[in-house]
Amino acid sequence: MSKIKARIKVQFPMVLLTLISIIQALALELLWGKVVASDYLFGGGIAAVVSWGMVTVCFLGIIQIWVLYSTMVMGVIWQPLIRDSVFPFIIGVQEFLMVSLVDAQFNPLWLFVLASIFISANWMSHNSLRRARQDPDNAQFFNNIEPARLKDFIPLIGIVAALTLMGILGLLTNNQNWLPLLAIVLTNLILLLQILASRRLWRRVLALPGEEEN
Repeated sequence: MSKIKARIKVQFPMVLLTLISIIQALALELLWGKVVASDYLFGGGIAAVVSWGMVTVCFLGIIQIWVLYSTMVMGVIWQPLIRDSVFPFIIGVQEFLMVSLVDAQFNPLWLFVLASIFISANWMSHNSLRRARQDPDNAQFFNNIEPARLKDFIPLIGIVAALTLMGILGLLTNNQNWLPLLAIVLTNLILLLQILASRRLWRRVLALPGEEEN
């Protein structure tokens, strides 16, 4: 039984990375189809700016999910559960829904879907890393890293609360000007910061000093 568990732990990262790469490729294909088929993106005006902002959020979100999974899979190992192989499909459905809601008229439901993706991705990564911390093979990676506490989730809670609040305001006011612009600027900025944070995590995985990184 121990040999089987060891084999699963070694082979599962390749299976997971293959699965998430396929799902992200499908999400990118759907996004590209949306851009090509949407004439309103090239019509100018506030609606086009908002729509392009939603497209960039979708693109950065897809990239961030891929970077998060690939860095985690190549950086640490953990004993997988069946939900680890199911969760990429859940995130994939959320991404497909997020892309499908990009339209000429801003739909506040898009913000709720985006908030759910933040929750799903963070729950997945925290759960996996918590189990990875229990594996002695990851001791060097978690050296000098304290276990997550409630205060460490305050940024996530703030992001989800802000997106949810803007979504509710959008439904109540049907604002198509300043509210969508504020939402896309905020979400693009958040995703860029998260990609930079993933860059630091990647550097830690490789154990390279910052000045040597290309």
